[in-house]
Amino acid sequence: MADRQRQPPQGLRLQRRRYARWSETWDHDHCAACWAKFAEFEGPDIEHEGYATGDDYPKGACYEWVCMTCFDDLKNDMEWSADSK
Repeated sequence: MADRQRQPPQGLRLQRRRYARWSETWDHDHCAACWAKFAEFEGPDIEHEGYATGDDYPKGACYEWVCMTCFDDLKNDMEWSADSK
């Protein structure tokens, strides 16, 4: 079971992009802050675009996702920045 109580990673450099699953074995991801669901499939409350980690992230590009609402609300407190692709 995923740990929904974990603190979102601080100081991330993120890129706005359309969601694409990180691995063939995953069908969705969650916002690191609010747990909103990202997926390629359609459905209620599914996010299709947001902010993802880049190649410089230790676990790789698109490993962590942040929804657009959380990015806007938390970017200053969490020291997140947005890079162009």
